[in-house]
Amino acid sequence: MHYDIGIYHQVAKNIDTRLALYYTDITNYIVFDSPRSYYSDYYAYNLGSVNFYGVEWEFSSTLFNKLGLLGNYTYRGMNREETELPVVFWLDLPPKHKFNIGLRYRLLKDSLLTCDLRYVGKRKSGNFTNDDFFITDVGIEQTIFKKLKVLLYINNLFGENYEEVHGFPMPGQTYGVQVKLALF
Repeated sequence: MHYDIGIYHQVAKNIDTRLALYYTDITNYIVFDSPRSYYSDYYAYNLGSVNFYGVEWEFSSTLFNKLGLLGNYTYRGMNREETELPVVFWLDLPPKHKFNIGLRYRLLKDSLLTCDLRYVGKRKSGNFTNDDFFITDVGIEQTIFKKLKVLLYINNLFGENYEEVHGFPMPGQTYGVQVKLALF
């Protein structure tokens, strides 16, 4: 069973926020494991009971008609039955704390400067540890002819070494161009 409840509130004309609480009760939860590096062999285990619970909060605002600020925070907790199975350490690897902050600054009528900051908390389970990390992504978006947007961006601006998934390092700085065309 999954339960959630939330509330949305417009704090002021240019500021809104949302808060949600959730709880999930799962019986006969199936977990996969691999005893070797890089998941060459898989084994499935059945846990009798697992509960996930948490809170999500997000906001968005426009300040001074040129500056947009948005963000969110997530807390995730878990309870599970005690077991001797070696696989349960995988369940503890999702982070308990995550947050994102985004800034959008209108440079000119059709130009937008973007900056996104992302934090993911430390994850430790058994012998596996993923350190917490903080990533900064920046970009500049130009709208052309109202239907075409071009975004030049740099992800992981400071070249942070981190892993989203245990054992799989993420790339350093990534440069890119994104083109969006609205046909309708």
